[in-house]
Amino acid sequence: MKSSIYIAIPVMLALSVLQTAVLPYFSFLNLSPQLPLLVALAWGLLRGLDEGMLWAFVGGLCMDLFSISPIGLTALAYMVAVTAVLWLQQAFPPGHIIMPILLAALTTAIYLIINLLFLRLFSFLSNLQVITTLWPLILLNAIAILPIYWLLYGLDRIFRPRRLEL
Repeated sequence: MKSSIYIAIPVMLALSVLQTAVLPYFSFLNLSPQLPLLVALAWGLLRGLDEGMLWAFVGGLCMDLFSISPIGLTALAYMVAVTAVLWLQQAFPPGHIIMPILLAALTTAIYLIINLLFLRLFSFLSNLQVITTLWPLILLNAIAILPIYWLLYGLDRIFRPRRLEL
């Protein structure tokens, strides 16, 4: 985990810039997948709870740099969502297709609920019309996790091969 933060910071900064500056021009139904959240979840699924929390914190802080919400709000919501889902994931058998989809949907739902509650608490959200976009965003993130998870799975296997034990 010591060297993971040196990878997490530039990757999450690049993903945050991509999320806020590029993806709005290529949106689907005026929605774009939340790349830092999905990468933090995929990394946590591959490397464990500590790594997932670290990447969620860094990704949330990077996203907070580009938003008008209170600093740390996205980081807190990312960390709670990723931690809850990775803790819950330990009770289920591992999978490379169905589990990432289900866990991405659950992570997105938890993140959005926490984020909306805090935005409402701090009076950044005046009406609750945004709630109508929750289900399409949850579905979009559930679909978008697969290529992200498989890419990180391949990179993890290349750069950190498993030891053979007899």
